Amino acid sequence: MTPATDLELIEGFRRGDVACFNELVRRYQEKVYWIARRTVGTHEDADDAVQDVFVRVYEGLKNFR
Repeated sequence: MTPATDLELIEGFRRGDVACFNELVRRYQEKVYWIARRTVGTHEDADDAVQDVFVRVYEGLKNFR
């Protein structure tokens, strides 16, 4: 079985499948963490930043084009 593309996951989430969003988080959480970690410096601040990023993505993905 071929893994879903990011676009397919976004489309699935837009149709109401939260599992698609969870898969996007799983794919990108570590990358986002390390970008945040280099930017803010501490583990705790990076974790907070990652959470903020994915909350904003969750809220904005319905309108993503």
